[in-house]
Amino acid sequence: MRKLILLSFVLVGCLPYKKYLANDDFCGFEDPIFKLKEEEKHFDIIKYKSNINDALNSRGSYVLLDNDELKSSIRVFPNYWISKTILNKKKSVRKNVIYDSLGRISVFYVKYKNSSENIGIEIEYNVDGSIDKVKDFRRSDKYPICYKEALAIVRGKKRKRDSITSLRKSTFNYRGKKYFVWKVFTEVPKRFGKEKFRFFMVDAQTGKILTKGITEIIPPEFKY
Repeated sequence: MRKLILLSFVLVGCLPYKKYLANDDFCGFEDPIFKLKEEEKHFDIIKYKSNINDALNSRGSYVLLDNDELKSSIRVFPNYWISKTILNKKKSVRKNVIYDSLGRISVFYVKYKNSSENIGIEIEYNVDGSIDKVKDFRRSDKYPICYKEALAIVRGKKRKRDSITSLRKSTFNYRGKKYFVWKVFTEVPKRFGKEKFRFFMVDAQTGKILTKGITEIIPPEFKY
């Protein structure tokens, strides 16, 4: 993995964002995008046979639906396992479901739009459809400031001409103390330089922006 090239690194201080703490309604984890519908537990192999072949032959994705709110697509692997992605454009959240070659559900998880960061729960299934394992990536003990709150904090501090591209959980060590943080990236308009991104480290406990800086290279896991 390519390492970030830091051009600037600035320590900053600001007041805690108390209004965001423990605000589960704001975080929106009850939204349907974070839930698996009953009909999503199986993929109709016969109905979408031609679409599956098209996706496999092109080695790319096949779009099943694309409107102002949702974009649904599938990607097929050589072993005929299927990855279905449902992107909610307005909420910038994507639901991912993995099926085996028979269309049986294998894994379900939710991520932020262009990020490798899992922001909800991940469920692994047995071949009979029963739940095998559940992982909670919200980690509310270490990240009471959820992903959406971190985005809102950065949105209020970033430059208007910059657009938020991605985020991830991370840790930051400063003066002997370890902080759990959200690292939020914003893209700088091309006229200010190619592939330049600002980043903000938001303390996941208090909402303070601990650091900010500029990177020339965005991590490859953020590229889709």
